[in-house]
Amino acid sequence: MARDFSRRIRTWFARHARDLPWRHSRDPYQVLVSELMLQQTQVSRVLEYYPCFLARFPTLESVSRSRPAQVREAWRGLGYYARARNLHRLARTVSPPNGTGVLPNAPEALRALPGIGAYTAGAVASFAFERRAALVDTNVARVLRRVFAPRLDPKSSRGQRRLWEIAAAILPATGRATWSHNQALMELGALLCSARTMRCPECPVRPLCRTGLRRNP
Repeated sequence: MARDFSRRIRTWFARHARDLPWRHSRDPYQVLVSELMLQQTQVSRVLEYYPCFLARFPTLESVSRSRPAQVREAWRGLGYYARARNLHRLARTVSPPNGTGVLPNAPEALRALPGIGAYTAGAVASFAFERRAALVDTNVARVLRRVFAPRLDPKSSRGQRRLWEIAAAILPATGRATWSHNQALMELGALLCSARTMRCPECPVRPLCRTGLRRNP
């Protein structure tokens, strides 16, 4: 079932994925910036600010050389300015003379950096380094719960642990396939399996979905 699920969502993603600029990059810094911006911010707004921010701060080292106020100024309009402060702290931690200037590629090492949680660590490892890393954000959690465990309480600690276990269990065998698998999971939750609407007739995993089968016998 895991192989079938992954194959179905990756095939669907290849045909229906939105053309988003950060999906064309494997640069760890650019992936990190996109993931931080996308936290609690609509994609349409990130599309507006992402290229401008990278034009002003093209590298992690350029962030580290700047004052915190300059980074916050470039972030203005996106809100949740703790993300900008954390990016600056992370850049100072990673860049010379404190570090090598290179982001680590393992989720565990990424999580040790300022402002990097479990999801962001998995996203950077997967999308920048094509590591076989699980990730669970709001969209992914919704899809996994509806397909595999509709009775699960996603807000409970046990429910959250279980969703991460499912996410890890259904990863494809290679890091390259994991890139499209994780992107497809997020896209499916954003476009077809949203909080407000379940577009089951269009869903590529409808034959496998325990929620969809109950709603549409």
